[in-house]
Amino acid sequence: MAAIDVYIPDTSALVENPDSLDRLLQPGNVVVLLHQVLEELDRLQSSKSKSDGVRAAARVATRKILAYRNAGLIHHHPERMLRGDVPLDAVGATPTGGVLAWEPPTPTPADGNGDNAIIHAARRIQELVNGNGSIRVVLISEDSNMLLRCDALGLAAEPLRFGKLELASPADVFDGAVELAVDAPVEDAFLASAPPRERFVPLELLAEHLPHPLWNQGLILTGPQRQILARVDLDAGVARELRFAQYWDNRRQQWLPRTILGFTPADPRQVLALEFILDPDVQLVVLEGPAGSGKTRLAVVGALYLLFGQPSALKVHQRSQPLAMPTPGYENGLILLRPEQASSRFEMGYLPGSHEEKLSPWLEPFFQAIRSVSLANGHDFQRDLEAAGRFTLLSTSLLRGLDIENSLVLVDELQNGDRHLAKTLMSRFCASSKVVLCGCLDPVQIDNPYVDWKSNALTRIKQAYRGFGPFVGQVRLVHNYRGPISTKADEL
Repeated sequence: MAAIDVYIPDTSALVENPDSLDRLLQPGNVVVLLHQVLEELDRLQSSKSKSDGVRAAARVATRKILAYRNAGLIHHHPERMLRGDVPLDAVGATPTGGVLAWEPPTPTPADGNGDNAIIHAARRIQELVNGNGSIRVVLISEDSNMLLRCDALGLAAEPLRFGKLELASPADVFDGAVELAVDAPVEDAFLASAPPRERFVPLELLAEHLPHPLWNQGLILTGPQRQILARVDLDAGVARELRFAQYWDNRRQQWLPRTILGFTPADPRQVLALEFILDPDVQLVVLEGPAGSGKTRLAVVGALYLLFGQPSALKVHQRSQPLAMPTPGYENGLILLRPEQASSRFEMGYLPGSHEEKLSPWLEPFFQAIRSVSLANGHDFQRDLEAAGRFTLLSTSLLRGLDIENSLVLVDELQNGDRHLAKTLMSRFCASSKVVLCGCLDPVQIDNPYVDWKSNALTRIKQAYRGFGPFVGQVRLVHNYRGPISTKADEL
């Protein structure tokens, strides 16, 4: 008898990627649909506690199953195939070559725990093939607790592989910036290339250390005399010096970071981040880094500067002022967004008040940053935005069908979003908007139990948009600037 793989997808696998059902149904495979999974898919379609993306995925998975049912391709009594009473090639296969079957009769009685019902059903199917070494039964799940329980019970279980990013560690996620040591000829070529604000380094001079440059990749070049910050321009074949987040000090003969609304970038990576935020031609900025690295503050400072400019109440040396930039518009103002995922297992319950009042607790980090910048500048930015009707708090559950245009959008804690949120969110933005995405890939900072550093929305977006073009900039921040107490907490 030819080897047969029997796959039992649980609800999390079908919701993570409904197309996985088609991929599992390959020649020589049997896929068994469980009654408990069908019930959970039904509940998810109308669940008020799940994201719109999860509900949509449950609907897609249900429609796929229904299409197989209408075509007469879901078979009863899979135990006959598993015992060898009916040859697998004598059973009607799906277009991709696999066999799809219902759970064997006498389903597991409901005991109030869906995971227990799924594991019990998988063990019953395993018992049907005991002693037949040519048949392998595997439960497919995206629930890490489910995988661990299967291991403890001696039941083969695997995470979904289809549609996953092939990454070995968080360090393999696109960084967005490269730090290189360069020699004197590179430094001299940069200084001789053009006047300040127009200088560049030919990429051919960096080919040894940067063989595959990407659009807008940030370069931190450390030479014998100075440090050069640049960004890759693939069309011109050069790395151009930054124009928005630093200024040339003629006396010191070096670039210095600009002060924007009282905020001065603390390191080269923060300078690169502010450069992409202030550049009106960059529509998507992705900031990733640990807690305290300045992601939210950078996003808020840059957004408020683009909307208001520099209030006269704060005196900054004229040379440090940003270059004159074309007015980018953003008539609809500022939109704040964050996945509504609690950082502990204790739910907040129903929140009272209006739509904005319900969302306010989730968006407090943004409000805190806005208040801080307002105090530093003697200017109430939030009051002005609200008075002009240009301040919007948006829930992830309200994204479907929305066109986000002429707006500045700040999204925080994106590591708690899933693949569905990533796709729904990124498909909302029109060319007239600018979006800054922030998040941290430290497993401690991922509160959503159904995603990890490899499958969350932040990682998926970073990898999908790496080197996408001149309108995307990404930077990984690395330093915690909150102080020694916060830094020490990284060891906990």
